[in-house]
Amino acid sequence: MPTLEVDLPDLNRLLGERFTLSKLRKPLRNLGMELEGKTPEGKVKIEVHHNRPDLWGVEGIARALKGYLDIETGAPNYKLKEPLMNLEVDRRLKGIRPVAVMGHIKKAEFDDASLKAIMDLQEKLHNILGRNREKISIGLYDLKGVETPIHYRATRPDSGGFIPLNFDEELTPRQILEKHPKGRKFSHLIKDHDWYPLLTGSEGKVLSMPPIINSETCRLTKEAENVGVDVTGTDEKVAKQALQVIMAAAAERGFEIHAVRVIHPDRETVTPEMENMNKSFNLNKANRKLGLKLTNKQASEIMKKMRYSVLERKNDEIEVEAPFYRFDSMHEVDLYEDLAIGYGYDELEPVLPSIEITGRPHKRQEIKKTARKTLTGLGFMEVMPYLLTSPEMNFHKMNVEGEAATVENPVSKEYSILRTWLLPGLMETLKVNKSHKLPQKVFEVGDVVILDEESENGARNVMRAAGAVIGEDIDFTYARSVAEALLREFRLEWKVEPFEHPSFLDERTAKFIVEDETRGFVGEIHPDVLLNFELEHPAAAFEVDLPQ
Repeated sequence: MPTLEVDLPDLNRLLGERFTLSKLRKPLRNLGMELEGKTPEGKVKIEVHHNRPDLWGVEGIARALKGYLDIETGAPNYKLKEPLMNLEVDRRLKGIRPVAVMGHIKKAEFDDASLKAIMDLQEKLHNILGRNREKISIGLYDLKGVETPIHYRATRPDSGGFIPLNFDEELTPRQILEKHPKGRKFSHLIKDHDWYPLLTGSEGKVLSMPPIINSETCRLTKEAENVGVDVTGTDEKVAKQALQVIMAAAAERGFEIHAVRVIHPDRETVTPEMENMNKSFNLNKANRKLGLKLTNKQASEIMKKMRYSVLERKNDEIEVEAPFYRFDSMHEVDLYEDLAIGYGYDELEPVLPSIEITGRPHKRQEIKKTARKTLTGLGFMEVMPYLLTSPEMNFHKMNVEGEAATVENPVSKEYSILRTWLLPGLMETLKVNKSHKLPQKVFEVGDVVILDEESENGARNVMRAAGAVIGEDIDFTYARSVAEALLREFRLEWKVEPFEHPSFLDERTAKFIVEDETRGFVGEIHPDVLLNFELEHPAAAFEVDLPQ
């Protein structure tokens, strides 16, 4: 969980009232935040939600507390003014870091605390939302003396240089990667490209070299009144979210905020987007889920405290306006959660179920148990790869193409999608254990996630069993016999038909037909796939759907 170091006087200034830590402890805890003590410098340590980027700065914490403490309720009404400048994006950045969005802050009034706060927010967004600058990087700089439009352009590594932040000598972009601490730390993000990103004024004054370092001449200080905020990178959705959070923080301090017109080679946009979102929920359902008996009026007042504006109350349907920065809110149950937080978790009364039941294994677990016993009895060893995987593992190494449910903000590329089949995980297991004695027989029983437009969430889980075996005398016949033994345990009737699949050898692959539908496949692994997993011996595998 992210932990912030907050200046208490600055927090109180944002709240407009003076609160002691003891008075803030309970409201913070009820909002899901915890006081973690103080730093040696006297700053307050607050642990916040990992999925709420809007709370990663003191401005967001103050905004949430204002609602909960009835200082200011409803969705914030920040006024985003018309663009005063343009940002022009160079087409040569395509394939490098092509995404660029920008905001403009005027009449800023920074002091030590507020300047430190916005820089801390910048770093939190860099490290968490931006995955340590891989997805996005953020620049804040003083626009004094900078002529517009701003250019996000490509430059050669050894072209004219500038003075990077905290240096007193001019360096070329390549020298910055070699000599500057930030350059050495983040050089891997751009060093292999023929062009490097550069942000400049129209007269050529360098603002920053994303995603590495800002220019010393445009350093953000307390004296800065005219401030530029850029977010560049590879993920446009994340870039827009980060910009929204920073601009909302600036607006919460009362600074004047302006949009910027971003001109791409093929399109034109205006950023940031700060339109609130209309959402609705059924109060009867919410009350049943939470064990409450809230009236329409009571629920509306609670939602206002949670910084939603109530648009309409009709029977049991409540329509609310969610703030633009609440991109963590995706489903009706998220509104139920905020309703419970606003009501107070400590006020909810625990209730025992009204019926007595005797627990028993779920049918799905009994099916999985049968599959495990069968494959273990046939000499296979169970493995348990992760449900999360990567497109490289799930598709490319298996010589197939396809689509999968993606993780919105993955920790790393290795865990960016939900697997669509079990076999890639088994092949990776064989790779990791290739130095051990042969033959090796491994299996997994688990779920895969298949995209399905008719499903409520756009995807559905399918329960499967898969096995893989590697060794000198391994062939199609052996793998088929194991798969059919498993099908026999479930008293299924099946047919075997020839099948073509890029992961398997031609004419050594078959599919299982159960009730006129394909329910699995078996075959000898294609040599290209074996090479992709650095395997040197023949292998065969099967994967079948279990009874659902």
